Amino acid sequence: MKAHVIEVRDLQLNEAVRDVSFTVAKGEVYALLGRYGSGKTTLLEMLAGLRRPTGGTIRVRGADPYTDRDAARSGTVWRDGGLFPGLTVAEIIDTWRRWTLDPITRDEALRLARLTGHADVPFERLAPGRRRLLDLALALIGRSDVLFLDEPTAGLDDAAAREVWSVLLLLAAHGSTVVITTRDTGEACRADRVGVLDEGRLVTGRASARLGTAARRALHAPRAPFAA
Repeated sequence: MKAHVIEVRDLQLNEAVRDVSFTVAKGEVYALLGRYGSGKTTLLEMLAGLRRPTGGTIRVRGADPYTDRDAARSGTVWRDGGLFPGLTVAEIIDTWRRWTLDPITRDEALRLARLTGHADVPFERLAPGRRRLLDLALALIGRSDVLFLDEPTAGLDDAAAREVWSVLLLLAAHGSTVVITTRDTGEACRADRVGVLDEGRLVTGRASARLGTAARRALHAPRAPFAA
């Protein structure tokens, strides 16, 4: 049995996230599936150490990510991504490396994100899928082997989404632990396991091949909206 890299127990944060418990193993891709306002982005922010829960515990490699952010090498990719006008891909990565303790090399970042042939391309000329791969390259610069991604293929066409997923699956195959959020059941089924969030509660958590009625109900039943 693979060791648990992420452990979440009885997590609480106001009405946005309540009584959430799950684990994610080394080399596993875990999808948090939910409609807009289900609390999945809030939960991801807590996993990344950007929010303190009001109750329960989060452990990433045994440490609290909010109070001990250096204990686990983690990287994040947010839905809106970064904007880097006037710089090439190589210049963006070099700048990020200067801000990072013990970074990987530029060539390694480009290779891992499949951007080797785009080093000299200006940011403005990158297609949306390449911009998302650049976000992923930046998340990996700190030797991150735990990755948190908020709707990583939102707004991408099918070909670009497949390329992003091929990189994520390859990283997982080499031992990275990946947590994504998504509103797309088809995308969620690409993960190893899926947790379905409904109004801040994890209503089911199972292998992606068994995703079914609970997910459809959580995604399509009418609910009062609130911020994700």
